[in-house]
Amino acid sequence: MLIIKEIRSMNYPVLYDPNVHNRDKFNLPLVLLIVFVAAVFTYIIFCIKGGLYSDEGFHAPQIWVYYSGGTKFAETITVPPTYHYIMGFIVRQIGYYNDNLLKLISLLISLLTIPAFYKLISKYHPQDAGIRTLQLFFLPIMFIYYFLIYTDIWALLLITLNLYFAISKRYALSALIGLAAVCLRQDSVIWISLSFLWICFEKNNPHDPFRVKEVIKNGLLKGWLYILVFIAFLAFVIYNGGVAIGDKDQHNSGSMNYGNLYIFLILAWFLFLPLNIKLLPEILKFLRSRWSGFALVAFFLLYMGSFKNPHGYNNTMFDYFLHNGMAHFLTSNILLKSLSCILAVWMILTLVLMKLPDQRFKWALLIIPLAVVSHPMIEPRYYFPAYLAIHLIRPALPSSVETGTLVFYILVAAYVVYGSVSGHFFL
Repeated sequence: MLIIKEIRSMNYPVLYDPNVHNRDKFNLPLVLLIVFVAAVFTYIIFCIKGGLYSDEGFHAPQIWVYYSGGTKFAETITVPPTYHYIMGFIVRQIGYYNDNLLKLISLLISLLTIPAFYKLISKYHPQDAGIRTLQLFFLPIMFIYYFLIYTDIWALLLITLNLYFAISKRYALSALIGLAAVCLRQDSVIWISLSFLWICFEKNNPHDPFRVKEVIKNGLLKGWLYILVFIAFLAFVIYNGGVAIGDKDQHNSGSMNYGNLYIFLILAWFLFLPLNIKLLPEILKFLRSRWSGFALVAFFLLYMGSFKNPHGYNNTMFDYFLHNGMAHFLTSNILLKSLSCILAVWMILTLVLMKLPDQRFKWALLIIPLAVVSHPMIEPRYYFPAYLAIHLIRPALPSSVETGTLVFYILVAAYVVYGSVSGHFFL
């Protein structure tokens, strides 16, 4: 209750005041130490338990193919073979293949996200960069993937670097990293679009009339490599007959799954609960406006009509895959579905009304929903870059609240690891 009271009574802090003493007790060396201890402990747990989890059963055999000198690519894998080829190349140089070794290699490269997160967040929140970096690492729906043979954390690393170098005005390097991200996971193309928009709208004051010529000029002169990446991606989609490489029947439907957006918003409401509480006065003020009632009714009808769970992979093993169970119960129970709409609306208003460190981050509010609904299957893994964006652009909260959030994340992440290695459930 004291923490909630502190959140509600807090005024927005200045994003960064160089005259104010750095309040973040988590400097980069301490952050790296905490991450190292947590990573070693968790990796040992996975080694003791052994075995492969969920889609690791597809990725590990493909790595074995490249390790053993083969070239055939499995028809069940939707992403390019970039991750698998790199992993296969590394273990071939080592001369030894083992599932735990694969997890270790993937983990070591994934941990490069930590300094990348820190550097990116320091651009706008140097006083909070350490604790925000730890919050991202221990994010309950993301933490476990550091220790699994999955492509998602590697892609998140490249997306982070892509945005960092775009903000740092190193446009060519940013575009090349963006290309690497797309070669790792095709859905990264939406996220590097945020960096391209950032470049296009450089020096375009949002309070001035929209200056089309300057935007086009920036895009052509500073973002021309991005344009080539987008053209190459479009050519790939046309040649491939869709975005997914394998399992096309299940992943190239061309339809948008709005359930992904709603699940994302509901999870975000819990993950960013202190921020939602802080913004509540502004939200209530907004809801007293003339057209808010009509907008709420319209959204409720849209939500109830479009929140569905049509994908076959999401309609199985409800008691094991948590995201499947969540999607099933929210879409099949009209009361739960109606109540969940409140959380979705609340999170939307929080994102819209919170103060941004740069007005160009308004484009993130367009990219986030576009990125999550573009997947026909509901999977929280697809939300990682969105949660990174929110952690980057959200206003700061009191130190006690930030620390409390971190502790909460650690406890839930530990429970997720326990549930997974014990075989009780998987995200």
